[in-house]
Amino acid sequence: MITLKSISILDEQMPQCIALEVLPEQRNFVASNAISLAEAYDVNKTREVTGKGDIAVPYAVYENDIMVGFVMYGYFPTGGDSDEDRYTDGTPCYYVWRLFVDKKHQGRGVGREILRQVMDEIKSLPYGDAQYCYASYEPNNVASQATFRSYGYKEDGRIVDGETVARYTL
Repeated sequence: MITLKSISILDEQMPQCIALEVLPEQRNFVASNAISLAEAYDVNKTREVTGKGDIAVPYAVYENDIMVGFVMYGYFPTGGDSDEDRYTDGTPCYYVWRLFVDKKHQGRGVGREILRQVMDEIKSLPYGDAQYCYASYEPNNVASQATFRSYGYKEDGRIVDGETVARYTL
């Protein structure tokens, strides 16, 4: 059974999350979990201090109490100034920022189940209204492309920072 548990750079499980690895040929497809956790901390700390801005929602992914991955989504309100706003259309939206399955646990549908659970949460609009959820991936990352397409994401024809942008209508 796949479960998502909130995680931050300050949690005692952080070293275990950072130790997760993708296959060598996938290393250019996704940022490390250390970078992702640092980005989440920075985004959320900025919002805490200013009372405005983007929100990052990071989760460690467990299968039967074993950490097998990491996922992070974001909420970007209108007028946000993060780098991820380049992937959106300028209106409030959600964005599946990272989806990471450890190399030992790939090929068994874990990524699809993670995406299903994250999308169930996003569809409840937990941080605000939005019409779309975006994702992006390297054009040659066929596993990510297949995972997002299988859920109903459609590529919108844009390439941002070398990544294909896909959109899901909420």
